[in-house]
Amino acid sequence: MSISKNSVPQLEPVKRAREYNLYEATIRDRAVYEYLFNSESHRWIDEHVIGLNPDESRGYQAMGILHFIGLKSVHKGIFSGKGIHEAIIILEEQDSDFSLVIQCLYRLINQKMENQNLTDVISDDIESEKAEDDSYYKDGAVKEYYGKRYERNPENRKKAIEIHGLNCVACGFNFEEIYGERGKDFIEVHHVNPLNTIGEEVVIDPEKDLVPVCSNCHRMIHRRKDDVLSVDELKFLLTHRK
Repeated sequence: MSISKNSVPQLEPVKRAREYNLYEATIRDRAVYEYLFNSESHRWIDEHVIGLNPDESRGYQAMGILHFIGLKSVHKGIFSGKGIHEAIIILEEQDSDFSLVIQCLYRLINQKMENQNLTDVISDDIESEKAEDDSYYKDGAVKEYYGKRYERNPENRKKAIEIHGLNCVACGFNFEEIYGERGKDFIEVHHVNPLNTIGEEVVIDPEKDLVPVCSNCHRMIHRRKDDVLSVDELKFLLTHRK
């Protein structure tokens, strides 16, 4: 289908806002994207975007979101093969009001840029950690160092930060709040089960296996190699240190 100026079917919004208001913007935005660009069904969006059992929801949640905006079957897949920027230009040329859809697409662009920036920051941090290890070992001595337990898979670290945030789970410290721009997006990532206790390569679950901790708390957790603290044990020490 060739989409150009004034060729996008007009929106047909409905007044029912329950589903639209029920879900946060990130879910609504993805629902709009999958429907317009990938021609995904309501049931598919319920399952893969909202996280529902499609046999139970039957696509009604996605349908409610899209119908409130005014997206109907005539809009499904209209931007297949096009980029988000191109779609925005086309929608901005329309005579009718597509502002809700355009806002969704702009948020998706911003989120994509933020994700890329976070990926770049994490990659740089990992390289810095490797450089620190190199200087630590340069005298030739073989020593245990808690830095070796950093999570050096950029995707795992990124997902852990996205899930748990950038505040230390033990003391609440946030690097950006204290150090400003230099501390932006920085936090160390701690393996709940230290790598040297696993003994083999495993698949890491960023939600369950990784937590963000500040440098001080990370060092205290690993200070005694034969007595590595759990996060709860460290929290207890912080709470009862007096």
